[in-house]
Amino acid sequence: MKYKKTEGIIKEAADYFASQTQLQLKAKHPRTSIRAEWKKVGNDWQPEYITIKKVRANYVASGNLVRSIKPIAEGLEFGVEYDRYGDAIRKGRKPWPGAKGDGDKGIPIKRMREWTKIKGLRPRDLQSGSFLKNTQSNRNAMGYLMNRKIKHFGIEPFDFVQMPRRVTMDKYMPQIREAITEDIKDNLK
Repeated sequence: MKYKKTEGIIKEAADYFASQTQLQLKAKHPRTSIRAEWKKVGNDWQPEYITIKKVRANYVASGNLVRSIKPIAEGLEFGVEYDRYGDAIRKGRKPWPGAKGDGDKGIPIKRMREWTKIKGLRPRDLQSGSFLKNTQSNRNAMGYLMNRKIKHFGIEPFDFVQMPRRVTMDKYMPQIREAITEDIKDNLK
């Protein structure tokens, strides 16, 4: 059986799904911001004072993930594909409640350096808050502090595909049903 009309609608739905997924990443969403002051306990560091607040921010640093989102339409199925690290955003990182990603691990140092450079983050003096010289040792110290926080608190998950999938299905299901019906009628002629 050929499903020419249905495959056309499926392709259109996949394109819409991809564009909605990109918009979902670019939009500002409530996110949890955690700040902590740390205290050395034996050979380990433990947070002493923790400040948790909600902020609104998007999930775009370099734009690479947004640009990597591509529609997939094969036969009667559709979806989106994206760079591998998109799964880290969707799953989060343990020990965050509800996170499904790897826990007790930091972010690879090379990726952390790239991310801090893209975001324009610079090392600061912990006492005065003033910027430090952007030396390799200061950047390494900043990376260590960021990774320590990630290992302790995790990263909040954000399933940026869930809502676009629902919106796409709501919009295109009636058209897909109608196209399948017409294709079946055409194939029976």
